Amino acid sequence: MRAWGTERMPHIIVEATPRLSAALNFRTLFSLMHRRITESGHAELNDFKSRVHVTAHHLAGEDGEGEFVVARLATTNPRPKLTRRAMAQVIHDVLRTAIESERRPYWWQCCVLIETFDKQDYLKTDSRALEARRMLDRS
Repeated sequence: MRAWGTERMPHIIVEATPRLSAALNFRTLFSLMHRRITESGHAELNDFKSRVHVTAHHLAGEDGEGEFVVARLATTNPRPKLTRRAMAQVIHDVLRTAIESERRPYWWQCCVLIETFDKQDYLKTDSRALEARRMLDRS
């Protein structure tokens, strides 16, 4: 049984401009985010779904030289606002630290948006569950 506050399926969706994307190891950063949020008790490690999308075209105001990383924390089960904020802070801190680890020849921004979705508005099929059901039906 899960502890309260560890509801399933936090999604971390990152949009990154090309130079920042090339400079960051998102697989390592996602792993760090997952572990830190799990250690805080706000999610289960194997429930995360994280990915990065690199922008083909971008513009910050009228400045084509600015780079940015915008992460979205999407949750599909209810969590208290303070919990969502704490999870977003971890995401922001991991990304910001990684970006700040080297001097960049361009200005940059790091943002995290929090999105919540009602569980009734979320549909999912997991092939592992389907296969488990098939195995039970065969026995």
